[in-house]
Amino acid sequence: MNVRRGYGADKKHITGAVALVLALVLAVIGFVVFSKLESEAYPEQRGQMSENFGKLPTTEYQGKTYQMKPNLTSMLFIGYDKLDDTPDVGFRRGGQADFLLLAVLDHKAKTVHQLHIERDTMANMTVLGITGNKVGTRKMQICLSHAYGASEEENCQYTVDAVSSLLQGIPVDLYMAMDIRGITAFNDAVGGVTVPIEDDFSAYDPTMVQGTSVKLQGKQAEYYIRSRYEVGNGSNEQRMRRQKTYMNAATELVRQRIGEDSSFANTMLDAIEDVSNTNMTRGRLINEINRAYTYDIRPAESLAGEYKKGDDGFMEFHANDDSIISWVINVFYNPVE
Repeated sequence: MNVRRGYGADKKHITGAVALVLALVLAVIGFVVFSKLESEAYPEQRGQMSENFGKLPTTEYQGKTYQMKPNLTSMLFIGYDKLDDTPDVGFRRGGQADFLLLAVLDHKAKTVHQLHIERDTMANMTVLGITGNKVGTRKMQICLSHAYGASEEENCQYTVDAVSSLLQGIPVDLYMAMDIRGITAFNDAVGGVTVPIEDDFSAYDPTMVQGTSVKLQGKQAEYYIRSRYEVGNGSNEQRMRRQKTYMNAATELVRQRIGEDSSFANTMLDAIEDVSNTNMTRGRLINEINRAYTYDIRPAESLAGEYKKGDDGFMEFHANDDSIISWVINVFYNPVE
């Protein structure tokens, strides 16, 4: 039995619209964690490990030699759509990874590069049978990678492996995953994010009056960043604009709250603890947030490619190989003089 991207496909306002929703919560938390890291914060960095074995890895691209940068840390943010009523199917019950954002910290250059990965990107991934045994590798939409596994940790690891495979085998060190419930939990934890209401939300909440600014509370945050149908012209372009507006406002609000209260990072993580999963310890997260400084966060990038409808009728995104290699070389390697 194949896992398809149609879990609850009839629930348009949940699975159909959630593709970029969790970006807002995950990216805000990620920006706070990753934009405040010190270059010496990771004694286990690959650069130091490479020094123990000799030279850093090199690769050839377009006639030039490149060497992997030292002192890099990569983290994958995963937003998945599994809710309590999602049917379980053996070892394929983790829900789909509708949002994927890879953040790469360069501790030497003090920069953060981001890659937003389209959920329908075709990638090779390990798949499991109904009893949990590995049945091989298949090329499918990368969002399906999170569906496999017997635990949240396995779900995330299969997604990490799929992203690494897509990006020419580059290492993905850390991950943080969150389900859809985290939107409201995060928004309320920061005290409500104030945004301009530029579209008509009367179908969801008549108090969100077009032409005003509103401090979002409770479900309003979910309406603002997730809704598409019956809002404005119903386009994804408008929804993306709202998501960026929310993310920018929320990021500044979180930084302000941390500046006012050094324990706020702990409060924020408490709020999302029940709806998130990570392979980082709480202590590491708190220490990095509280003791580090701001990095230069570069705008999120996307891979070039083309959309096609698959034989099964579902949409597929085929990333351009040159686009993948170019991004990896730029972020993970330095040219050898």
